[in-house]
Amino acid sequence: MPEKKKEEGFLPKYRVLDLADEKGAYCGKLLGDLGAEVIKIEPPSGDKTRFRGPFFKNEVHPEKSLFFLYFNTSKGSLTLNLEDSAGQDIFKRLLVKADVVVESFPVGYLAKLGLDYPKLKKLNPKLVMASITPYGQKGPLSGYKAQDINVMAMSGYMQLVGEPDQAPLVLGGEQSCYPGAQFATAGTIAALFYRDSVSGKGQHVDVPMQEAMISFWQEQTPVPMWQKTKENNTRVGVMDAMVTPCGLYPCKDGWISLCVVTPQEWDTLAQWIFEVTKDEEILKNEYKGGLIDRMPVRDMVNALVINFTEKLTGREIFLEGQKRKLVVMPVNDVPSLLSDSQLNSRGFWVELDHPVVGKLKYPRGPLYSDAIPAPSKAAPLLGEDNERIYCKELGYTREDLAVLRASGVI
Repeated sequence: MPEKKKEEGFLPKYRVLDLADEKGAYCGKLLGDLGAEVIKIEPPSGDKTRFRGPFFKNEVHPEKSLFFLYFNTSKGSLTLNLEDSAGQDIFKRLLVKADVVVESFPVGYLAKLGLDYPKLKKLNPKLVMASITPYGQKGPLSGYKAQDINVMAMSGYMQLVGEPDQAPLVLGGEQSCYPGAQFATAGTIAALFYRDSVSGKGQHVDVPMQEAMISFWQEQTPVPMWQKTKENNTRVGVMDAMVTPCGLYPCKDGWISLCVVTPQEWDTLAQWIFEVTKDEEILKNEYKGGLIDRMPVRDMVNALVINFTEKLTGREIFLEGQKRKLVVMPVNDVPSLLSDSQLNSRGFWVELDHPVVGKLKYPRGPLYSDAIPAPSKAAPLLGEDNERIYCKELGYTREDLAVLRASGVI
């Protein structure tokens, strides 16, 4: 195993060649943030996500995509045309010193270029490749394309999101990309551990986004429920299907989340509601009891709670609710997150300085230990590592780079 210096982070300086698009960009980011040397391999014109908005100050520019800036912290950048034969030869030379390749191309694309795992492992038997695709490397759907909404639909997750009497909804922010990337990260680290401690050989980590997404909603126990009762899990909307009151409620300046489970919590909430609204209805015995006792009258309970929450701001409800030991929290917006005392006390927001857009705050991620420092490097400029790697490692001259650049190879 490569020697690990304390200042390097959690992982040794494994070299990772990152070929992934938005489906797997988070995998390379996590590996880089954990200490690996991640090199983003980009087409000469730049990775397509450099041209994806929103952009810093709404200026369309390959160095100002906020999407690219976030997903490529802790990475370097190397330009290389993999569809050019000379580019393929260069990639094979890079591969000799690599530990990992992360890719999210359609199944079969790398094979057409002669860069699929069976061929690459002949050049580097210790190589670990992580492939993130919608449906995996094998199976009848392996060759199918998919966007986030398709994976959300095919995983069954969408049937849980939305109101029960309306159409399913897709979560915002391409959430299907995260489970696949996280499993790819875990699989890559496990494969490296197995290589370095047991086998001495690399392996191909196959991560289907559909299966990763299914793994993220099994707490709903949909398969056992269907097998035993033939009942299909479905949408419950913003209100819990088993507990009342439990869900999202409107307040004067937004929304709050509230969940009352024990009889003591209900008595506390009912008294508070009465103090604010003066409505004695809330104190009736038919609403008292535990988490399921109010289900037969849930509509009336929710109406009484909404009449209360709409009279106060989210912060008023949060502060007073905490004093009364109730589980109530505001639904945060971005300004609230940036000023959140809990997040700031833990150093969650990290300021990184980018040579083009300047200083911006980034989430450091929820991993904290003495061996895992906060990210310290902003996203790379396009091709910023070309000279360092091509010249100092592979032996090209600056004149060679000029020729390769003019011919569209780098």
